Amino acid sequence: MFKKLKETLLAHLQSHYPILHLITHDDAESDRLILELDVSRKILEWNMARGLVRFDTKQPLMAWCDLATALENLLDQELMNHFIVIRDAHMGLKDQPLAIARLKALVTKFLEDDNMQVTIFLISSEYCVPRELEKFITLFEIPLPDEVAIRKMICEYAENYGVEVEEDAISKLALAFQGLSRYEIGQLINRGYQQDGMIGVEDIDLVQFEKTQIIKKSGILEMLTVKEKLEDIGGLDKLKPWLMQKAKIMSDWPAARSFGVEPPKGVMIVGMPGCGKSLTAKATAALFSLPLLKLDIGSLMGKYVGESEGNMRRAIKVAEAVSPCVLWVDEVEKAFVGIGSGGSGSEVSTRLFGYFLTWMQEKTKQVFVIATANDISALPPELLRKGRFDEIFYVDFPTEKERSDIFKVHLAKRKKLSSSIQLDGLAKATEGYSGADIESVVKEAIEQAFIDNRAKLDNNRLLAIVKNTHPLREVMKKKVKEYEDRFAEMKIKPAS
Repeated sequence: MFKKLKETLLAHLQSHYPILHLITHDDAESDRLILELDVSRKILEWNMARGLVRFDTKQPLMAWCDLATALENLLDQELMNHFIVIRDAHMGLKDQPLAIARLKALVTKFLEDDNMQVTIFLISSEYCVPRELEKFITLFEIPLPDEVAIRKMICEYAENYGVEVEEDAISKLALAFQGLSRYEIGQLINRGYQQDGMIGVEDIDLVQFEKTQIIKKSGILEMLTVKEKLEDIGGLDKLKPWLMQKAKIMSDWPAARSFGVEPPKGVMIVGMPGCGKSLTAKATAALFSLPLLKLDIGSLMGKYVGESEGNMRRAIKVAEAVSPCVLWVDEVEKAFVGIGSGGSGSEVSTRLFGYFLTWMQEKTKQVFVIATANDISALPPELLRKGRFDEIFYVDFPTEKERSDIFKVHLAKRKKLSSSIQLDGLAKATEGYSGADIESVVKEAIEQAFIDNRAKLDNNRLLAIVKNTHPLREVMKKKVKEYEDRFAEMKIKPAS
């Protein structure tokens, strides 16, 4: 990917494109790329820290000045065969009309004389395209190292340290390192070697810790601590084997890919509230042994033009940076309701939806997306078609057998399961109860038993709680009926 980017940049240089905007967090990588493009060019640099500096040493050429002053200085010079690097461009140009005007004047000066051969590089960690300069700027993202480049780095470090790394360890480390910069990868390999004098799969724990830091610093995604397991969920006898199949692929991805298996995209789980959708998302992360990230699309909405879209891009980049991972998008219908098919979704929501759809269709990173929704009829049809998710499952209210299993799970988890509790009778008495309703019954019964001089939990106490409980199906009778009718029409695969 780096080679392809270099070839594209060279083509733009030869065609005299005036401003090339490189998006990257890695200054060393951008410097290396610029130097490789044309060694004959003289290079001047401005950065926020030191003003106008020598590109190679970063030593100041004059007293510190802001970007507008630096550009005025350059306007007075006869520049021939130069690269001008403006680092920290998003800080130097934001809300700086004078700097923008002088940069436009500088570009105009270069364009009027083809013999000058001057190219301006904007270097920043985020997009910075003032409207006045749009037609002059071409955007490029410097890619993070791909698997081939990472494998090469691991082998180079191993050779320098004089250690051997097994092929299986190289494959697993290369997968774990994806999404990190060269600098971050190098630091982690060094740390791993310093700990035990080896480079191996034991270092993956360091990688996961580093990726946790990335999530925390982003402030956009939430990383959840997962305690739930798939066996903690009653029922879902069709969804569970499907997830286990995907888990096998994710756990041995290099071999699966070599065999020709397509990378898993994700799953949408729809259905009644309180029936285990969120629990399944958490348990899936535990099953896959991967970090669980939660994306609240509503929190991405910003008050400035373009801010929401920028937040979405950042969220997806962070998810890809910590891949392989599970990305949970909860209550997705609330974010994208009314979009498409003549809907009345807002313009911002529509753009976010379009970006999310494109990413779901084209993503290559191992980000397994779990989207959960209550009302699927409110979702745009584009999100439901094949290719976005591997499968869509419908979670209904549990059957009698499943209710028995759910009682068993919750009682066993709290160490209250005994021969005096008749699970079949409890299952029969809780027709129309959701998993959340059943858990509530168990918790209430245990609490009352404690208050009643720590009495033993028995069947009668549980049945008494059931008798005084109004389940969700009763409380939301009309809404539940609407959901059931819609799911029946859409013929979605049942989870159990």
